[in-house]
Amino acid sequence: MSVVSVTNVTVDVSGVVNEINNVINDEYTMTLIHARLAQIVNPYVPYDTGYLSGESVEIEADGVVYTADYAWRQYYGTEFRHKTEVHPLATAFWDKVAMETHYDEFAQDIKDIITERYNNG
Repeated sequence: MSVVSVTNVTVDVSGVVNEINNVINDEYTMTLIHARLAQIVNPYVPYDTGYLSGESVEIEADGVVYTADYAWRQYYGTEFRHKTEVHPLATAFWDKVAMETHYDEFAQDIKDIITERYNNG
């Protein structure tokens, strides 16, 4: 019986890496990821009439955009006492606060979206 010892094996995975990068850099995939982010963050967005957390939300490949003219003040407005009747978790910095408790869920959703896109194009 002979024993073969292998110390260095190089496997070229550049093709797979390129395919994964193509999926990740795909506008449709990024839009799906940002749509999921908007869903997770929504309960933390201040809510009065629903415009800020509804009609003013634009889901794009580059991110989630709140187009209401007062969105910036609400987001950074730590001096506000946000109404909590409809959105009990409403707060400033809503994305950061949402990720404090939903990061693992969002990370898994991203994995699932990328896997689905990779497997089904």
